[in-house]
Amino acid sequence: MTLLEKIYNLAPEQSQILHAEFARDQLIEVCEFENYRWLQIGGDSIQGLMDVDLPSHILLPNIQALLATLLFFSKPRQLLNLGFGCGSIERFCIDKLPDIVTTSIEKTELVIQLAKEFFFIEDGFQIINTPAEVFLTNEKKYYDIILCDIFNDEEHPTCLYSDGFYKSMGNCLNDEGVLAINLLPKTEDDMLNILSLMKNYFDNISLLEVPDHFNVILFASNSRLPETIELETRADICFNKTGLDLRDLPQKLNRLIGLMPA
Repeated sequence: MTLLEKIYNLAPEQSQILHAEFARDQLIEVCEFENYRWLQIGGDSIQGLMDVDLPSHILLPNIQALLATLLFFSKPRQLLNLGFGCGSIERFCIDKLPDIVTTSIEKTELVIQLAKEFFFIEDGFQIINTPAEVFLTNEKKYYDIILCDIFNDEEHPTCLYSDGFYKSMGNCLNDEGVLAINLLPKTEDDMLNILSLMKNYFDNISLLEVPDHFNVILFASNSRLPETIELETRADICFNKTGLDLRDLPQKLNRLIGLMPA
């Protein structure tokens, strides 16, 4: 049984609710079991999970998969994180990759407050409180990596079906920059709709199905992504440097751009 399965199978009395509050008509909860603490918004899905004894450790498989961008762009300096959640990526970068400057975006102010109260995000750490699409429209800075992990409960927000959203993300990427988007597509058409928008602005698109989960990660860039053997070498280096184990992901990556309809 995986850690997530163990948490989902807990009886109500086995976990402790540390905080529960409504924001934007959504119930936002911080819960804890043993040394694990998690953020839950709206539905049953866990938006963020932390080991209080090892707070920089990445536990959720979809977050691990998003960070496969570190294999595509091996020495990033600027990272944009759309969808801060409980700050898993930020804690990881601060501890393991301190040379990366992270810009964090979160639309729900309560989530930011809870991250600082319960998830070891220091008060001085800046998180921009605005929707991702609003931030991108006005942003003039360029990033090596953009991570997009935004949901309304368990639904994709409408911006993910907007041509302008992908144009804005493309405009914010460096020439060799890489974008990664976490999706929960309900149908094949849902996925194809998003891919048809992305291919207008990115020359290379790859897909990764998160093992044992419904999540799909799309990686996009206007530079050629490294070949599998190079990704495997970089995954070994990443594991030795940070402890983040991405070594099984390169073989699972599907390169789509040549297979997509015109």
